[in-house]
Amino acid sequence: MPSATMNAQEVRAVWTSERGSMAKETAENRWAKIIQGSIDDIGETAAAADVDCQKRAESIAIQIALKDIKKGIEQNEPLTPLRDDGKVDIQEWNKKLAAIGECSWINCPWLFGECYMYRSIQRILNSSKHWQNYDVFKRQKDASFVKSRAAVEELASRYMQIVTDTRLAQNESKEVAKKLLFIEMTEIALWGNATDLSLLANLTLEDLQNLQGREAIQKSQRNIVDNDTDDVWAYLQRTAGQASRQIDIVLDNASFEFFTDVLYAAYLLEAGISTSVRLHTKEFPWFVSDVIPSDVESLFKHLDSSECFPGREYLDQLIPRLRKFFQSGAITTTSDPFWTMPFSFHEMPSKAPALFKELQNSYLVIFKGDLNYRKLTRDGLWPHTTTYEKALGPLGKESGVKILALRTNKSDVCVGVPTQSKVDALNEEAPSGAWIRNGKYAVVSFNEGQ
Repeated sequence: MPSATMNAQEVRAVWTSERGSMAKETAENRWAKIIQGSIDDIGETAAAADVDCQKRAESIAIQIALKDIKKGIEQNEPLTPLRDDGKVDIQEWNKKLAAIGECSWINCPWLFGECYMYRSIQRILNSSKHWQNYDVFKRQKDASFVKSRAAVEELASRYMQIVTDTRLAQNESKEVAKKLLFIEMTEIALWGNATDLSLLANLTLEDLQNLQGREAIQKSQRNIVDNDTDDVWAYLQRTAGQASRQIDIVLDNASFEFFTDVLYAAYLLEAGISTSVRLHTKEFPWFVSDVIPSDVESLFKHLDSSECFPGREYLDQLIPRLRKFFQSGAITTTSDPFWTMPFSFHEMPSKAPALFKELQNSYLVIFKGDLNYRKLTRDGLWPHTTTYEKALGPLGKESGVKILALRTNKSDVCVGVPTQSKVDALNEEAPSGAWIRNGKYAVVSFNEGQ
């Protein structure tokens, strides 16, 4: 078993050949299906009556190229250098592959292999004439959002009734209630892909202001295996007098989760916790459902649709409020090429120094989701009791980056569990590592970078 004193360079990254790992299961059972879904999506779009002959003809070549990737995965072929598509990052990908050495789809570092697969899809599209800006995952994202109708309408109701209630904002004696509201809004962002909201406390304004609120919050937090919420709140309270408090949110999934992230950003502004929020998207379609720039307007298009969301009472109050934040510049979006590179975030200081400097200057950087957590921790097989600060490596101690990770556990890495006895209890409660893979457990991990 790896030692809790190991440093980042000594901790082995999980490989797709790791017996019993989520990495192996994903590579063997999910990757080929994702490629087939992309093939089917291209075919459906190309078959539409309004698609011109040249675009339809080009779609055939794209589908053939995607089938070659699928075949390579199914037959466990070696990973080979990416062919040039006119983008400057190809050289970095191929350098990284050369550094790893000989590997194949079912015998490679999971983090690299999965990133390599999505970059391979994009390389094919980049090399085309008519499909360069096409999102092969848009249909899935749209369908997922529409299915979350009840959750969207419920959250709109709760936001307008609680967050915007001036009784809470104006009464200085309600500090406990304000903290409970912060916890609940943070948990909404944390469990943003659990559209039934079953893991939330569902507090009313009155609940927030009495003991029932505290009891409900405590119950809702039992599945958070590393919970630094109190530390985050203490940091925010201690530094509330800073003139500039820009919060950066490195996004994960589009659709319902992105809706919860925008709500969270709005809450941080309305509560006076932040003076501005910057949302970081991916530059191109990534890990099926990650937010790309076009998903921002798509979010509002769906929210505006009474066909998608017929319960309009609170949505019609909420949407103009959210749009105003974007129009005023209080909420902005940005993309950086580093987010779609094959590197862990341990390499950010050397591979993306300008981005690293920006994050050092941020009031708080919130990383959403499993992939960002894997990159923060170098996708390493750390002992689960390893401190979050240690697993962050160069982004941890003395980095100057204030990092909050909101992540539901869906892979092979999890750190920050307080004690080995807690790990043992989790293994008994959810055997065979289920608690780090099934999405029913989570972390709220904070490090101040001092």
